Order: sequence, then structure tokens, then C-alpha cells
Amino acid sequence: MIHQSLLDLIGRTPVVRLPAFSAETGFDVYAKLESFNPGGSHKSRIALAMIRDAEAKGILHPGRGQTLIEPSGGNTGIGLAIAANILGYRLVLVIPDNYSPEKQKLLRLYGAEVVLSDSRRGNNSHGELAMELQLLNPEYVMLNQQRNPANPYIHRHTTAQEILQDFAECPPACLVAGIGTGGHITGLGEALKVRWPCLRVLGVEPEECDLLRDRHAAHGIQGLSIGLVPSVLNLKVLDGMIKVGRRDCLDRVRQTMHSDGLSLGLSSAANLVAIDSKRGEWGSGTRVLTLVYDSAEGYLPEFC
Repeated sequence: MIHQSLLDLIGRTPVVRLPAFSAETGFDVYAKLESFNPGGSHKSRIALAMIRDAEAKGILHPGRGQTLIEPSGGNTGIGLAIAANILGYRLVLVIPDNYSPEKQKLLRLYGAEVVLSDSRRGNNSHGELAMELQLLNPEYVMLNQQRNPANPYIHRHTTAQEILQDFAECPPACLVAGIGTGGHITGLGEALKVRWPCLRVLGVEPEECDLLRDRHAAHGIQGLSIGLVPSVLNLKVLDGMIKVGRRDCLDRVRQTMHSDGLSLGLSSAANLVAIDSKRGEWGSGTRVLTLVYDSAEGYLPEFC
């Protein structure tokens, strides 16, 4: 099949069973490989969706060279860079200075202007700096993934629909997913529970954070909750939270790459660590669905 641009390849990602991990845990575990999206993560879905939504509302106009600004730790930035280049927008990304240097280099290679915030100011230093820059440049358009309803919308109408089709014959008993901006777990939880009301949706968070108590803590697992409750997160879809440790996530990356041959980043590994923690609590053969958001390539310094 011939596509007209890279944007046409976003979505329709495959689901794969993890035979080694399933045998290890005693569950029947499946992963939706969002790492197969252009840009290498699920964030390409929301990047394009937020831009298209802003265009539909008359906020953005293709080809006029408008500037987008977004606080991003990497994957959303990559998705935005791809979409902005194809659709004719300039992009400014504000990133904490302690985030992956490799991703910073990649974003600059895509042509984005990267501005680093002082991570010592807290977990939302990049968000605060982005707002300051927008005040200084009112013509900039901030899409704001944590508040933008286009974020969960695209997961309700694409990601969830793909899952419903793939598991039409035998649905999973549990969905285990990270929080992040709250967009994907909200969109998936809302749409999937309409069809599968018995589905349990479990969120994953670092040990140092407590989403429901709104704690702010550093944890070192990029892409997971920072103790803030994002505006787009619908807490009603959550049937519980599972805490994971950074060391366990690092170990799980290695184990899964060796056993199931699957490259995955830390937040994706966190989902598997969370599932593994339920041994002895869930019944043997429990069918579990999770997501692989991106691959290990963006986290190589963590293993050096």
C-alpha cells in the first residue's frame, strides 16, 4: 500500500502476545505496540490530533508558518516535530535539562528549537517556562497535552477501536497502563468499558508518587505520573493503581529484550513490572492487555 505522507501511518498498531512473560507470570499477556507509530511512540497520535483539532477551530492555519510551543519530555515533541514539518509549522519545545540528551539531539535534528528548563525548580519546570515564553510571544500556540481534550479523544476513537476489533472474540480482563498526561488511559478506559463493563483498568505510577494524593516527587521514570492529576485524566475509569520501582523497570527492560525480544522503554517496562506484581493475586491464565509506548533506544544512557 502506498501512502501520501508519514502522517498516514499513524495508528493501526499491532498487538503481540508475550509468550515468555506470560509463562513467567502465569497470565496471558498482550502488548499493543505503540512503538510502531512514526516517531516511535503513542504520542504521535495525540500530536497530530491536537494540531488537526486546532486547525478545525481556526487557531492554526496550515502553511502560514505559525509557531507551536509545547512543554515536552521527548515523545510528544518528536510527534509534534514530525507533524509540524509536514504541515508547515515552526516548533519550540521546552524540556527539563535532566531529560535524555539523545532525545534532545533528535528533536534538534528534526528542526525543533529546544529550550531547556531548570529541573531544580520542580517536576513542572518545563511547563512553567513554556507559559512564560508564550506570554512573551503571544503569537505562539500552545497545544498543552495535559489539558487538551483532543488527547483522550484520539485514543477513544482510534486506539480503543483498534483494541475492540483485535479482541472482539475474547476480551482482556485487565488493562494495565501508565498515567502520563492521562490521555491514553482515559480514552481507552472510557471506550473499552462501554463494550466491556467488567474490564478492570489499573494505572501505573512510580513508588515515589501518589497520584490520588497529589504528591510532587522525583522518580526517574520518564513518561509516568509526576504526582499531578492532569486535567484530561478521568479518575472514574481507574479501578486501582499499582506502584513500581525504577530499578525493577530497568531490570525488566533487559529481561524482556532477552526473553521476548521486545525493545521497550522504561514507562513500558513499568507496565510489565506492575503486571508481574499481581502474581498470587490474579488467577492463572488471566488475560491482560498493556501497551508498549516506545523502545529502549531513547533510554540507552540509563544502561551505561
